[in-house]
Amino acid sequence: MELRPYQDEAIEAVCAAYGQGWRQQLLSMATGSGKTVVFSHLYERLKSHLNGKMLILAHREELIDQAISTMQTSNPSLRIDKEMAGYIADPSTADVIVAGVATLGRKNTSRLEKFNPSDFSTVIVDEAHHTLAESYMRILEAFHVLEDGTNKLLLGVTATPSRADGKPLGEIYKKISYSYSLRQAIQDKWLVPVRGYRVITQTDISGVKVSGGDLDKIELESTINTPERNKAIVKAWLTFGGQRSTIAFAAGIEHARALSEAFIEAGVSSSAVWGSDDARTQKIYDFREGKISVLVNCNVLTEGVDIPSISCVLLARPTKSGVLFTQMCGRAIRLSPGKEDCIILDVSDICGSHSLCTLPMLMGMPANLDLQGHGLLEAVTLIEEMQEENTDIDFTKLKSFEGIKQFIEQVNLFEVRFPKEVTENSEFRWMRAIDGGFVMKIPRPKMDSTGTKPGRVRIYENVLGEWEIEGFMKDKLFHGVRKSIEEAFAAADQQIRQRSPESVCLVNRAAAWMAKPVTPAQLKMLNRLYKGKIFPEDLNQGQASYWIDKKIGGK
Repeated sequence: MELRPYQDEAIEAVCAAYGQGWRQQLLSMATGSGKTVVFSHLYERLKSHLNGKMLILAHREELIDQAISTMQTSNPSLRIDKEMAGYIADPSTADVIVAGVATLGRKNTSRLEKFNPSDFSTVIVDEAHHTLAESYMRILEAFHVLEDGTNKLLLGVTATPSRADGKPLGEIYKKISYSYSLRQAIQDKWLVPVRGYRVITQTDISGVKVSGGDLDKIELESTINTPERNKAIVKAWLTFGGQRSTIAFAAGIEHARALSEAFIEAGVSSSAVWGSDDARTQKIYDFREGKISVLVNCNVLTEGVDIPSISCVLLARPTKSGVLFTQMCGRAIRLSPGKEDCIILDVSDICGSHSLCTLPMLMGMPANLDLQGHGLLEAVTLIEEMQEENTDIDFTKLKSFEGIKQFIEQVNLFEVRFPKEVTENSEFRWMRAIDGGFVMKIPRPKMDSTGTKPGRVRIYENVLGEWEIEGFMKDKLFHGVRKSIEEAFAAADQQIRQRSPESVCLVNRAAAWMAKPVTPAQLKMLNRLYKGKIFPEDLNQGQASYWIDKKIGGK
């Protein structure tokens, strides 16, 4: 099996981190980018250091079977056994065991007793965002992969490196050895572009209670499973997603049945499927073969189902869970012959105070942004370009893709606003980054004739709950990690002072000259550059200089 370049990089990164002493590692890769392929090649790559057996843990049968198939293809000479329900592995003869967590991690189970932990040198946790659950922890403790000083490798792999309950995975994993994001995968053309449409309904879900960190399943289903809402969804699909192989996500079994029936009534081939459905396997097969256009599922196809021909996802159930939302969207982004892109139909109800996941949030854009059929990558790139030119504007209030320019024109450009985290921790002009964290451009000093590019520094929180600092100044890259946001700002500011001291007065919010009243010459220049713009009476030199430089600095 030929590896893609980033897959080979991921394997090398895990091996290098192990050589540096990191024993509990996390591998974060976008859905569809081949994380199973990566850990399937680790057995051979790490054999000289880890010559024991490998245990792979997963929580769904589809994931287990996928891991076994990929592992066997990558390592045809190995014996790979399955430990789940009626399948009994033989640890004495197997090289690799793929086990169901519900089976092996069940409280008081005797199935763990046949395993000798000293025979196993590597434990892989698929969908690692589940790791902190008790069933997983029982297995990891039994195999001694969490102990200090161990030579064993624990590797968690996931496309969604965060938990629905918000707990950081840093309690288990100590290093992110490699990360390959959805954005990077689309840019590199290993996943298809994602386009989005918002489907507005008049259904009011503001009264649905929250249970276990998400909307209560029973209340949600009874609220959204209405003929009016289902017909509106079908109408939207016929307008934007018609003729595409589509997977729809419903809130419950009855909702799945009713929505599927609404599609059938509109003349669209459809079927509903759920976990205990006796015809589940046949329906998925028929869908894969193109006999079903819209497969409406309830808690079945979020993980472990690889059907690359899917080119439309219909999110008919709202959720507060970023993990679940990412998994649902990920069903349609794999490459497939003749597939140019995929469409996500994001159904939006009246949600009141509920903070729900939406498609733009996958790349750090405003939750309420309507992409209006434009691509995720296209939108985030445009907003970043606008943010570079208009750093003081709060883009989180942007409502539609087509309204970006109008939105900027409506904002008072001379009202400078900085996030609370910035004003509490730094003297510099940090802005909130569109894809998370904080960012600052370091201007090139006016007297610099060397051709040095302007610098850029970013601070962001990683999935282990740590704060990373990365950037470049005077054409040199740097990177660091701190335990808190306060320490991160302090370290980043210190790097700016040391590496580019001549820029400090240009990025310092409190520089004395900036607070002085605007000069007549500045006002004359502003009026020429911003014709028709009304300036506030208290405009100062810092604000005026910033906007003059921004307008003419690149010429």
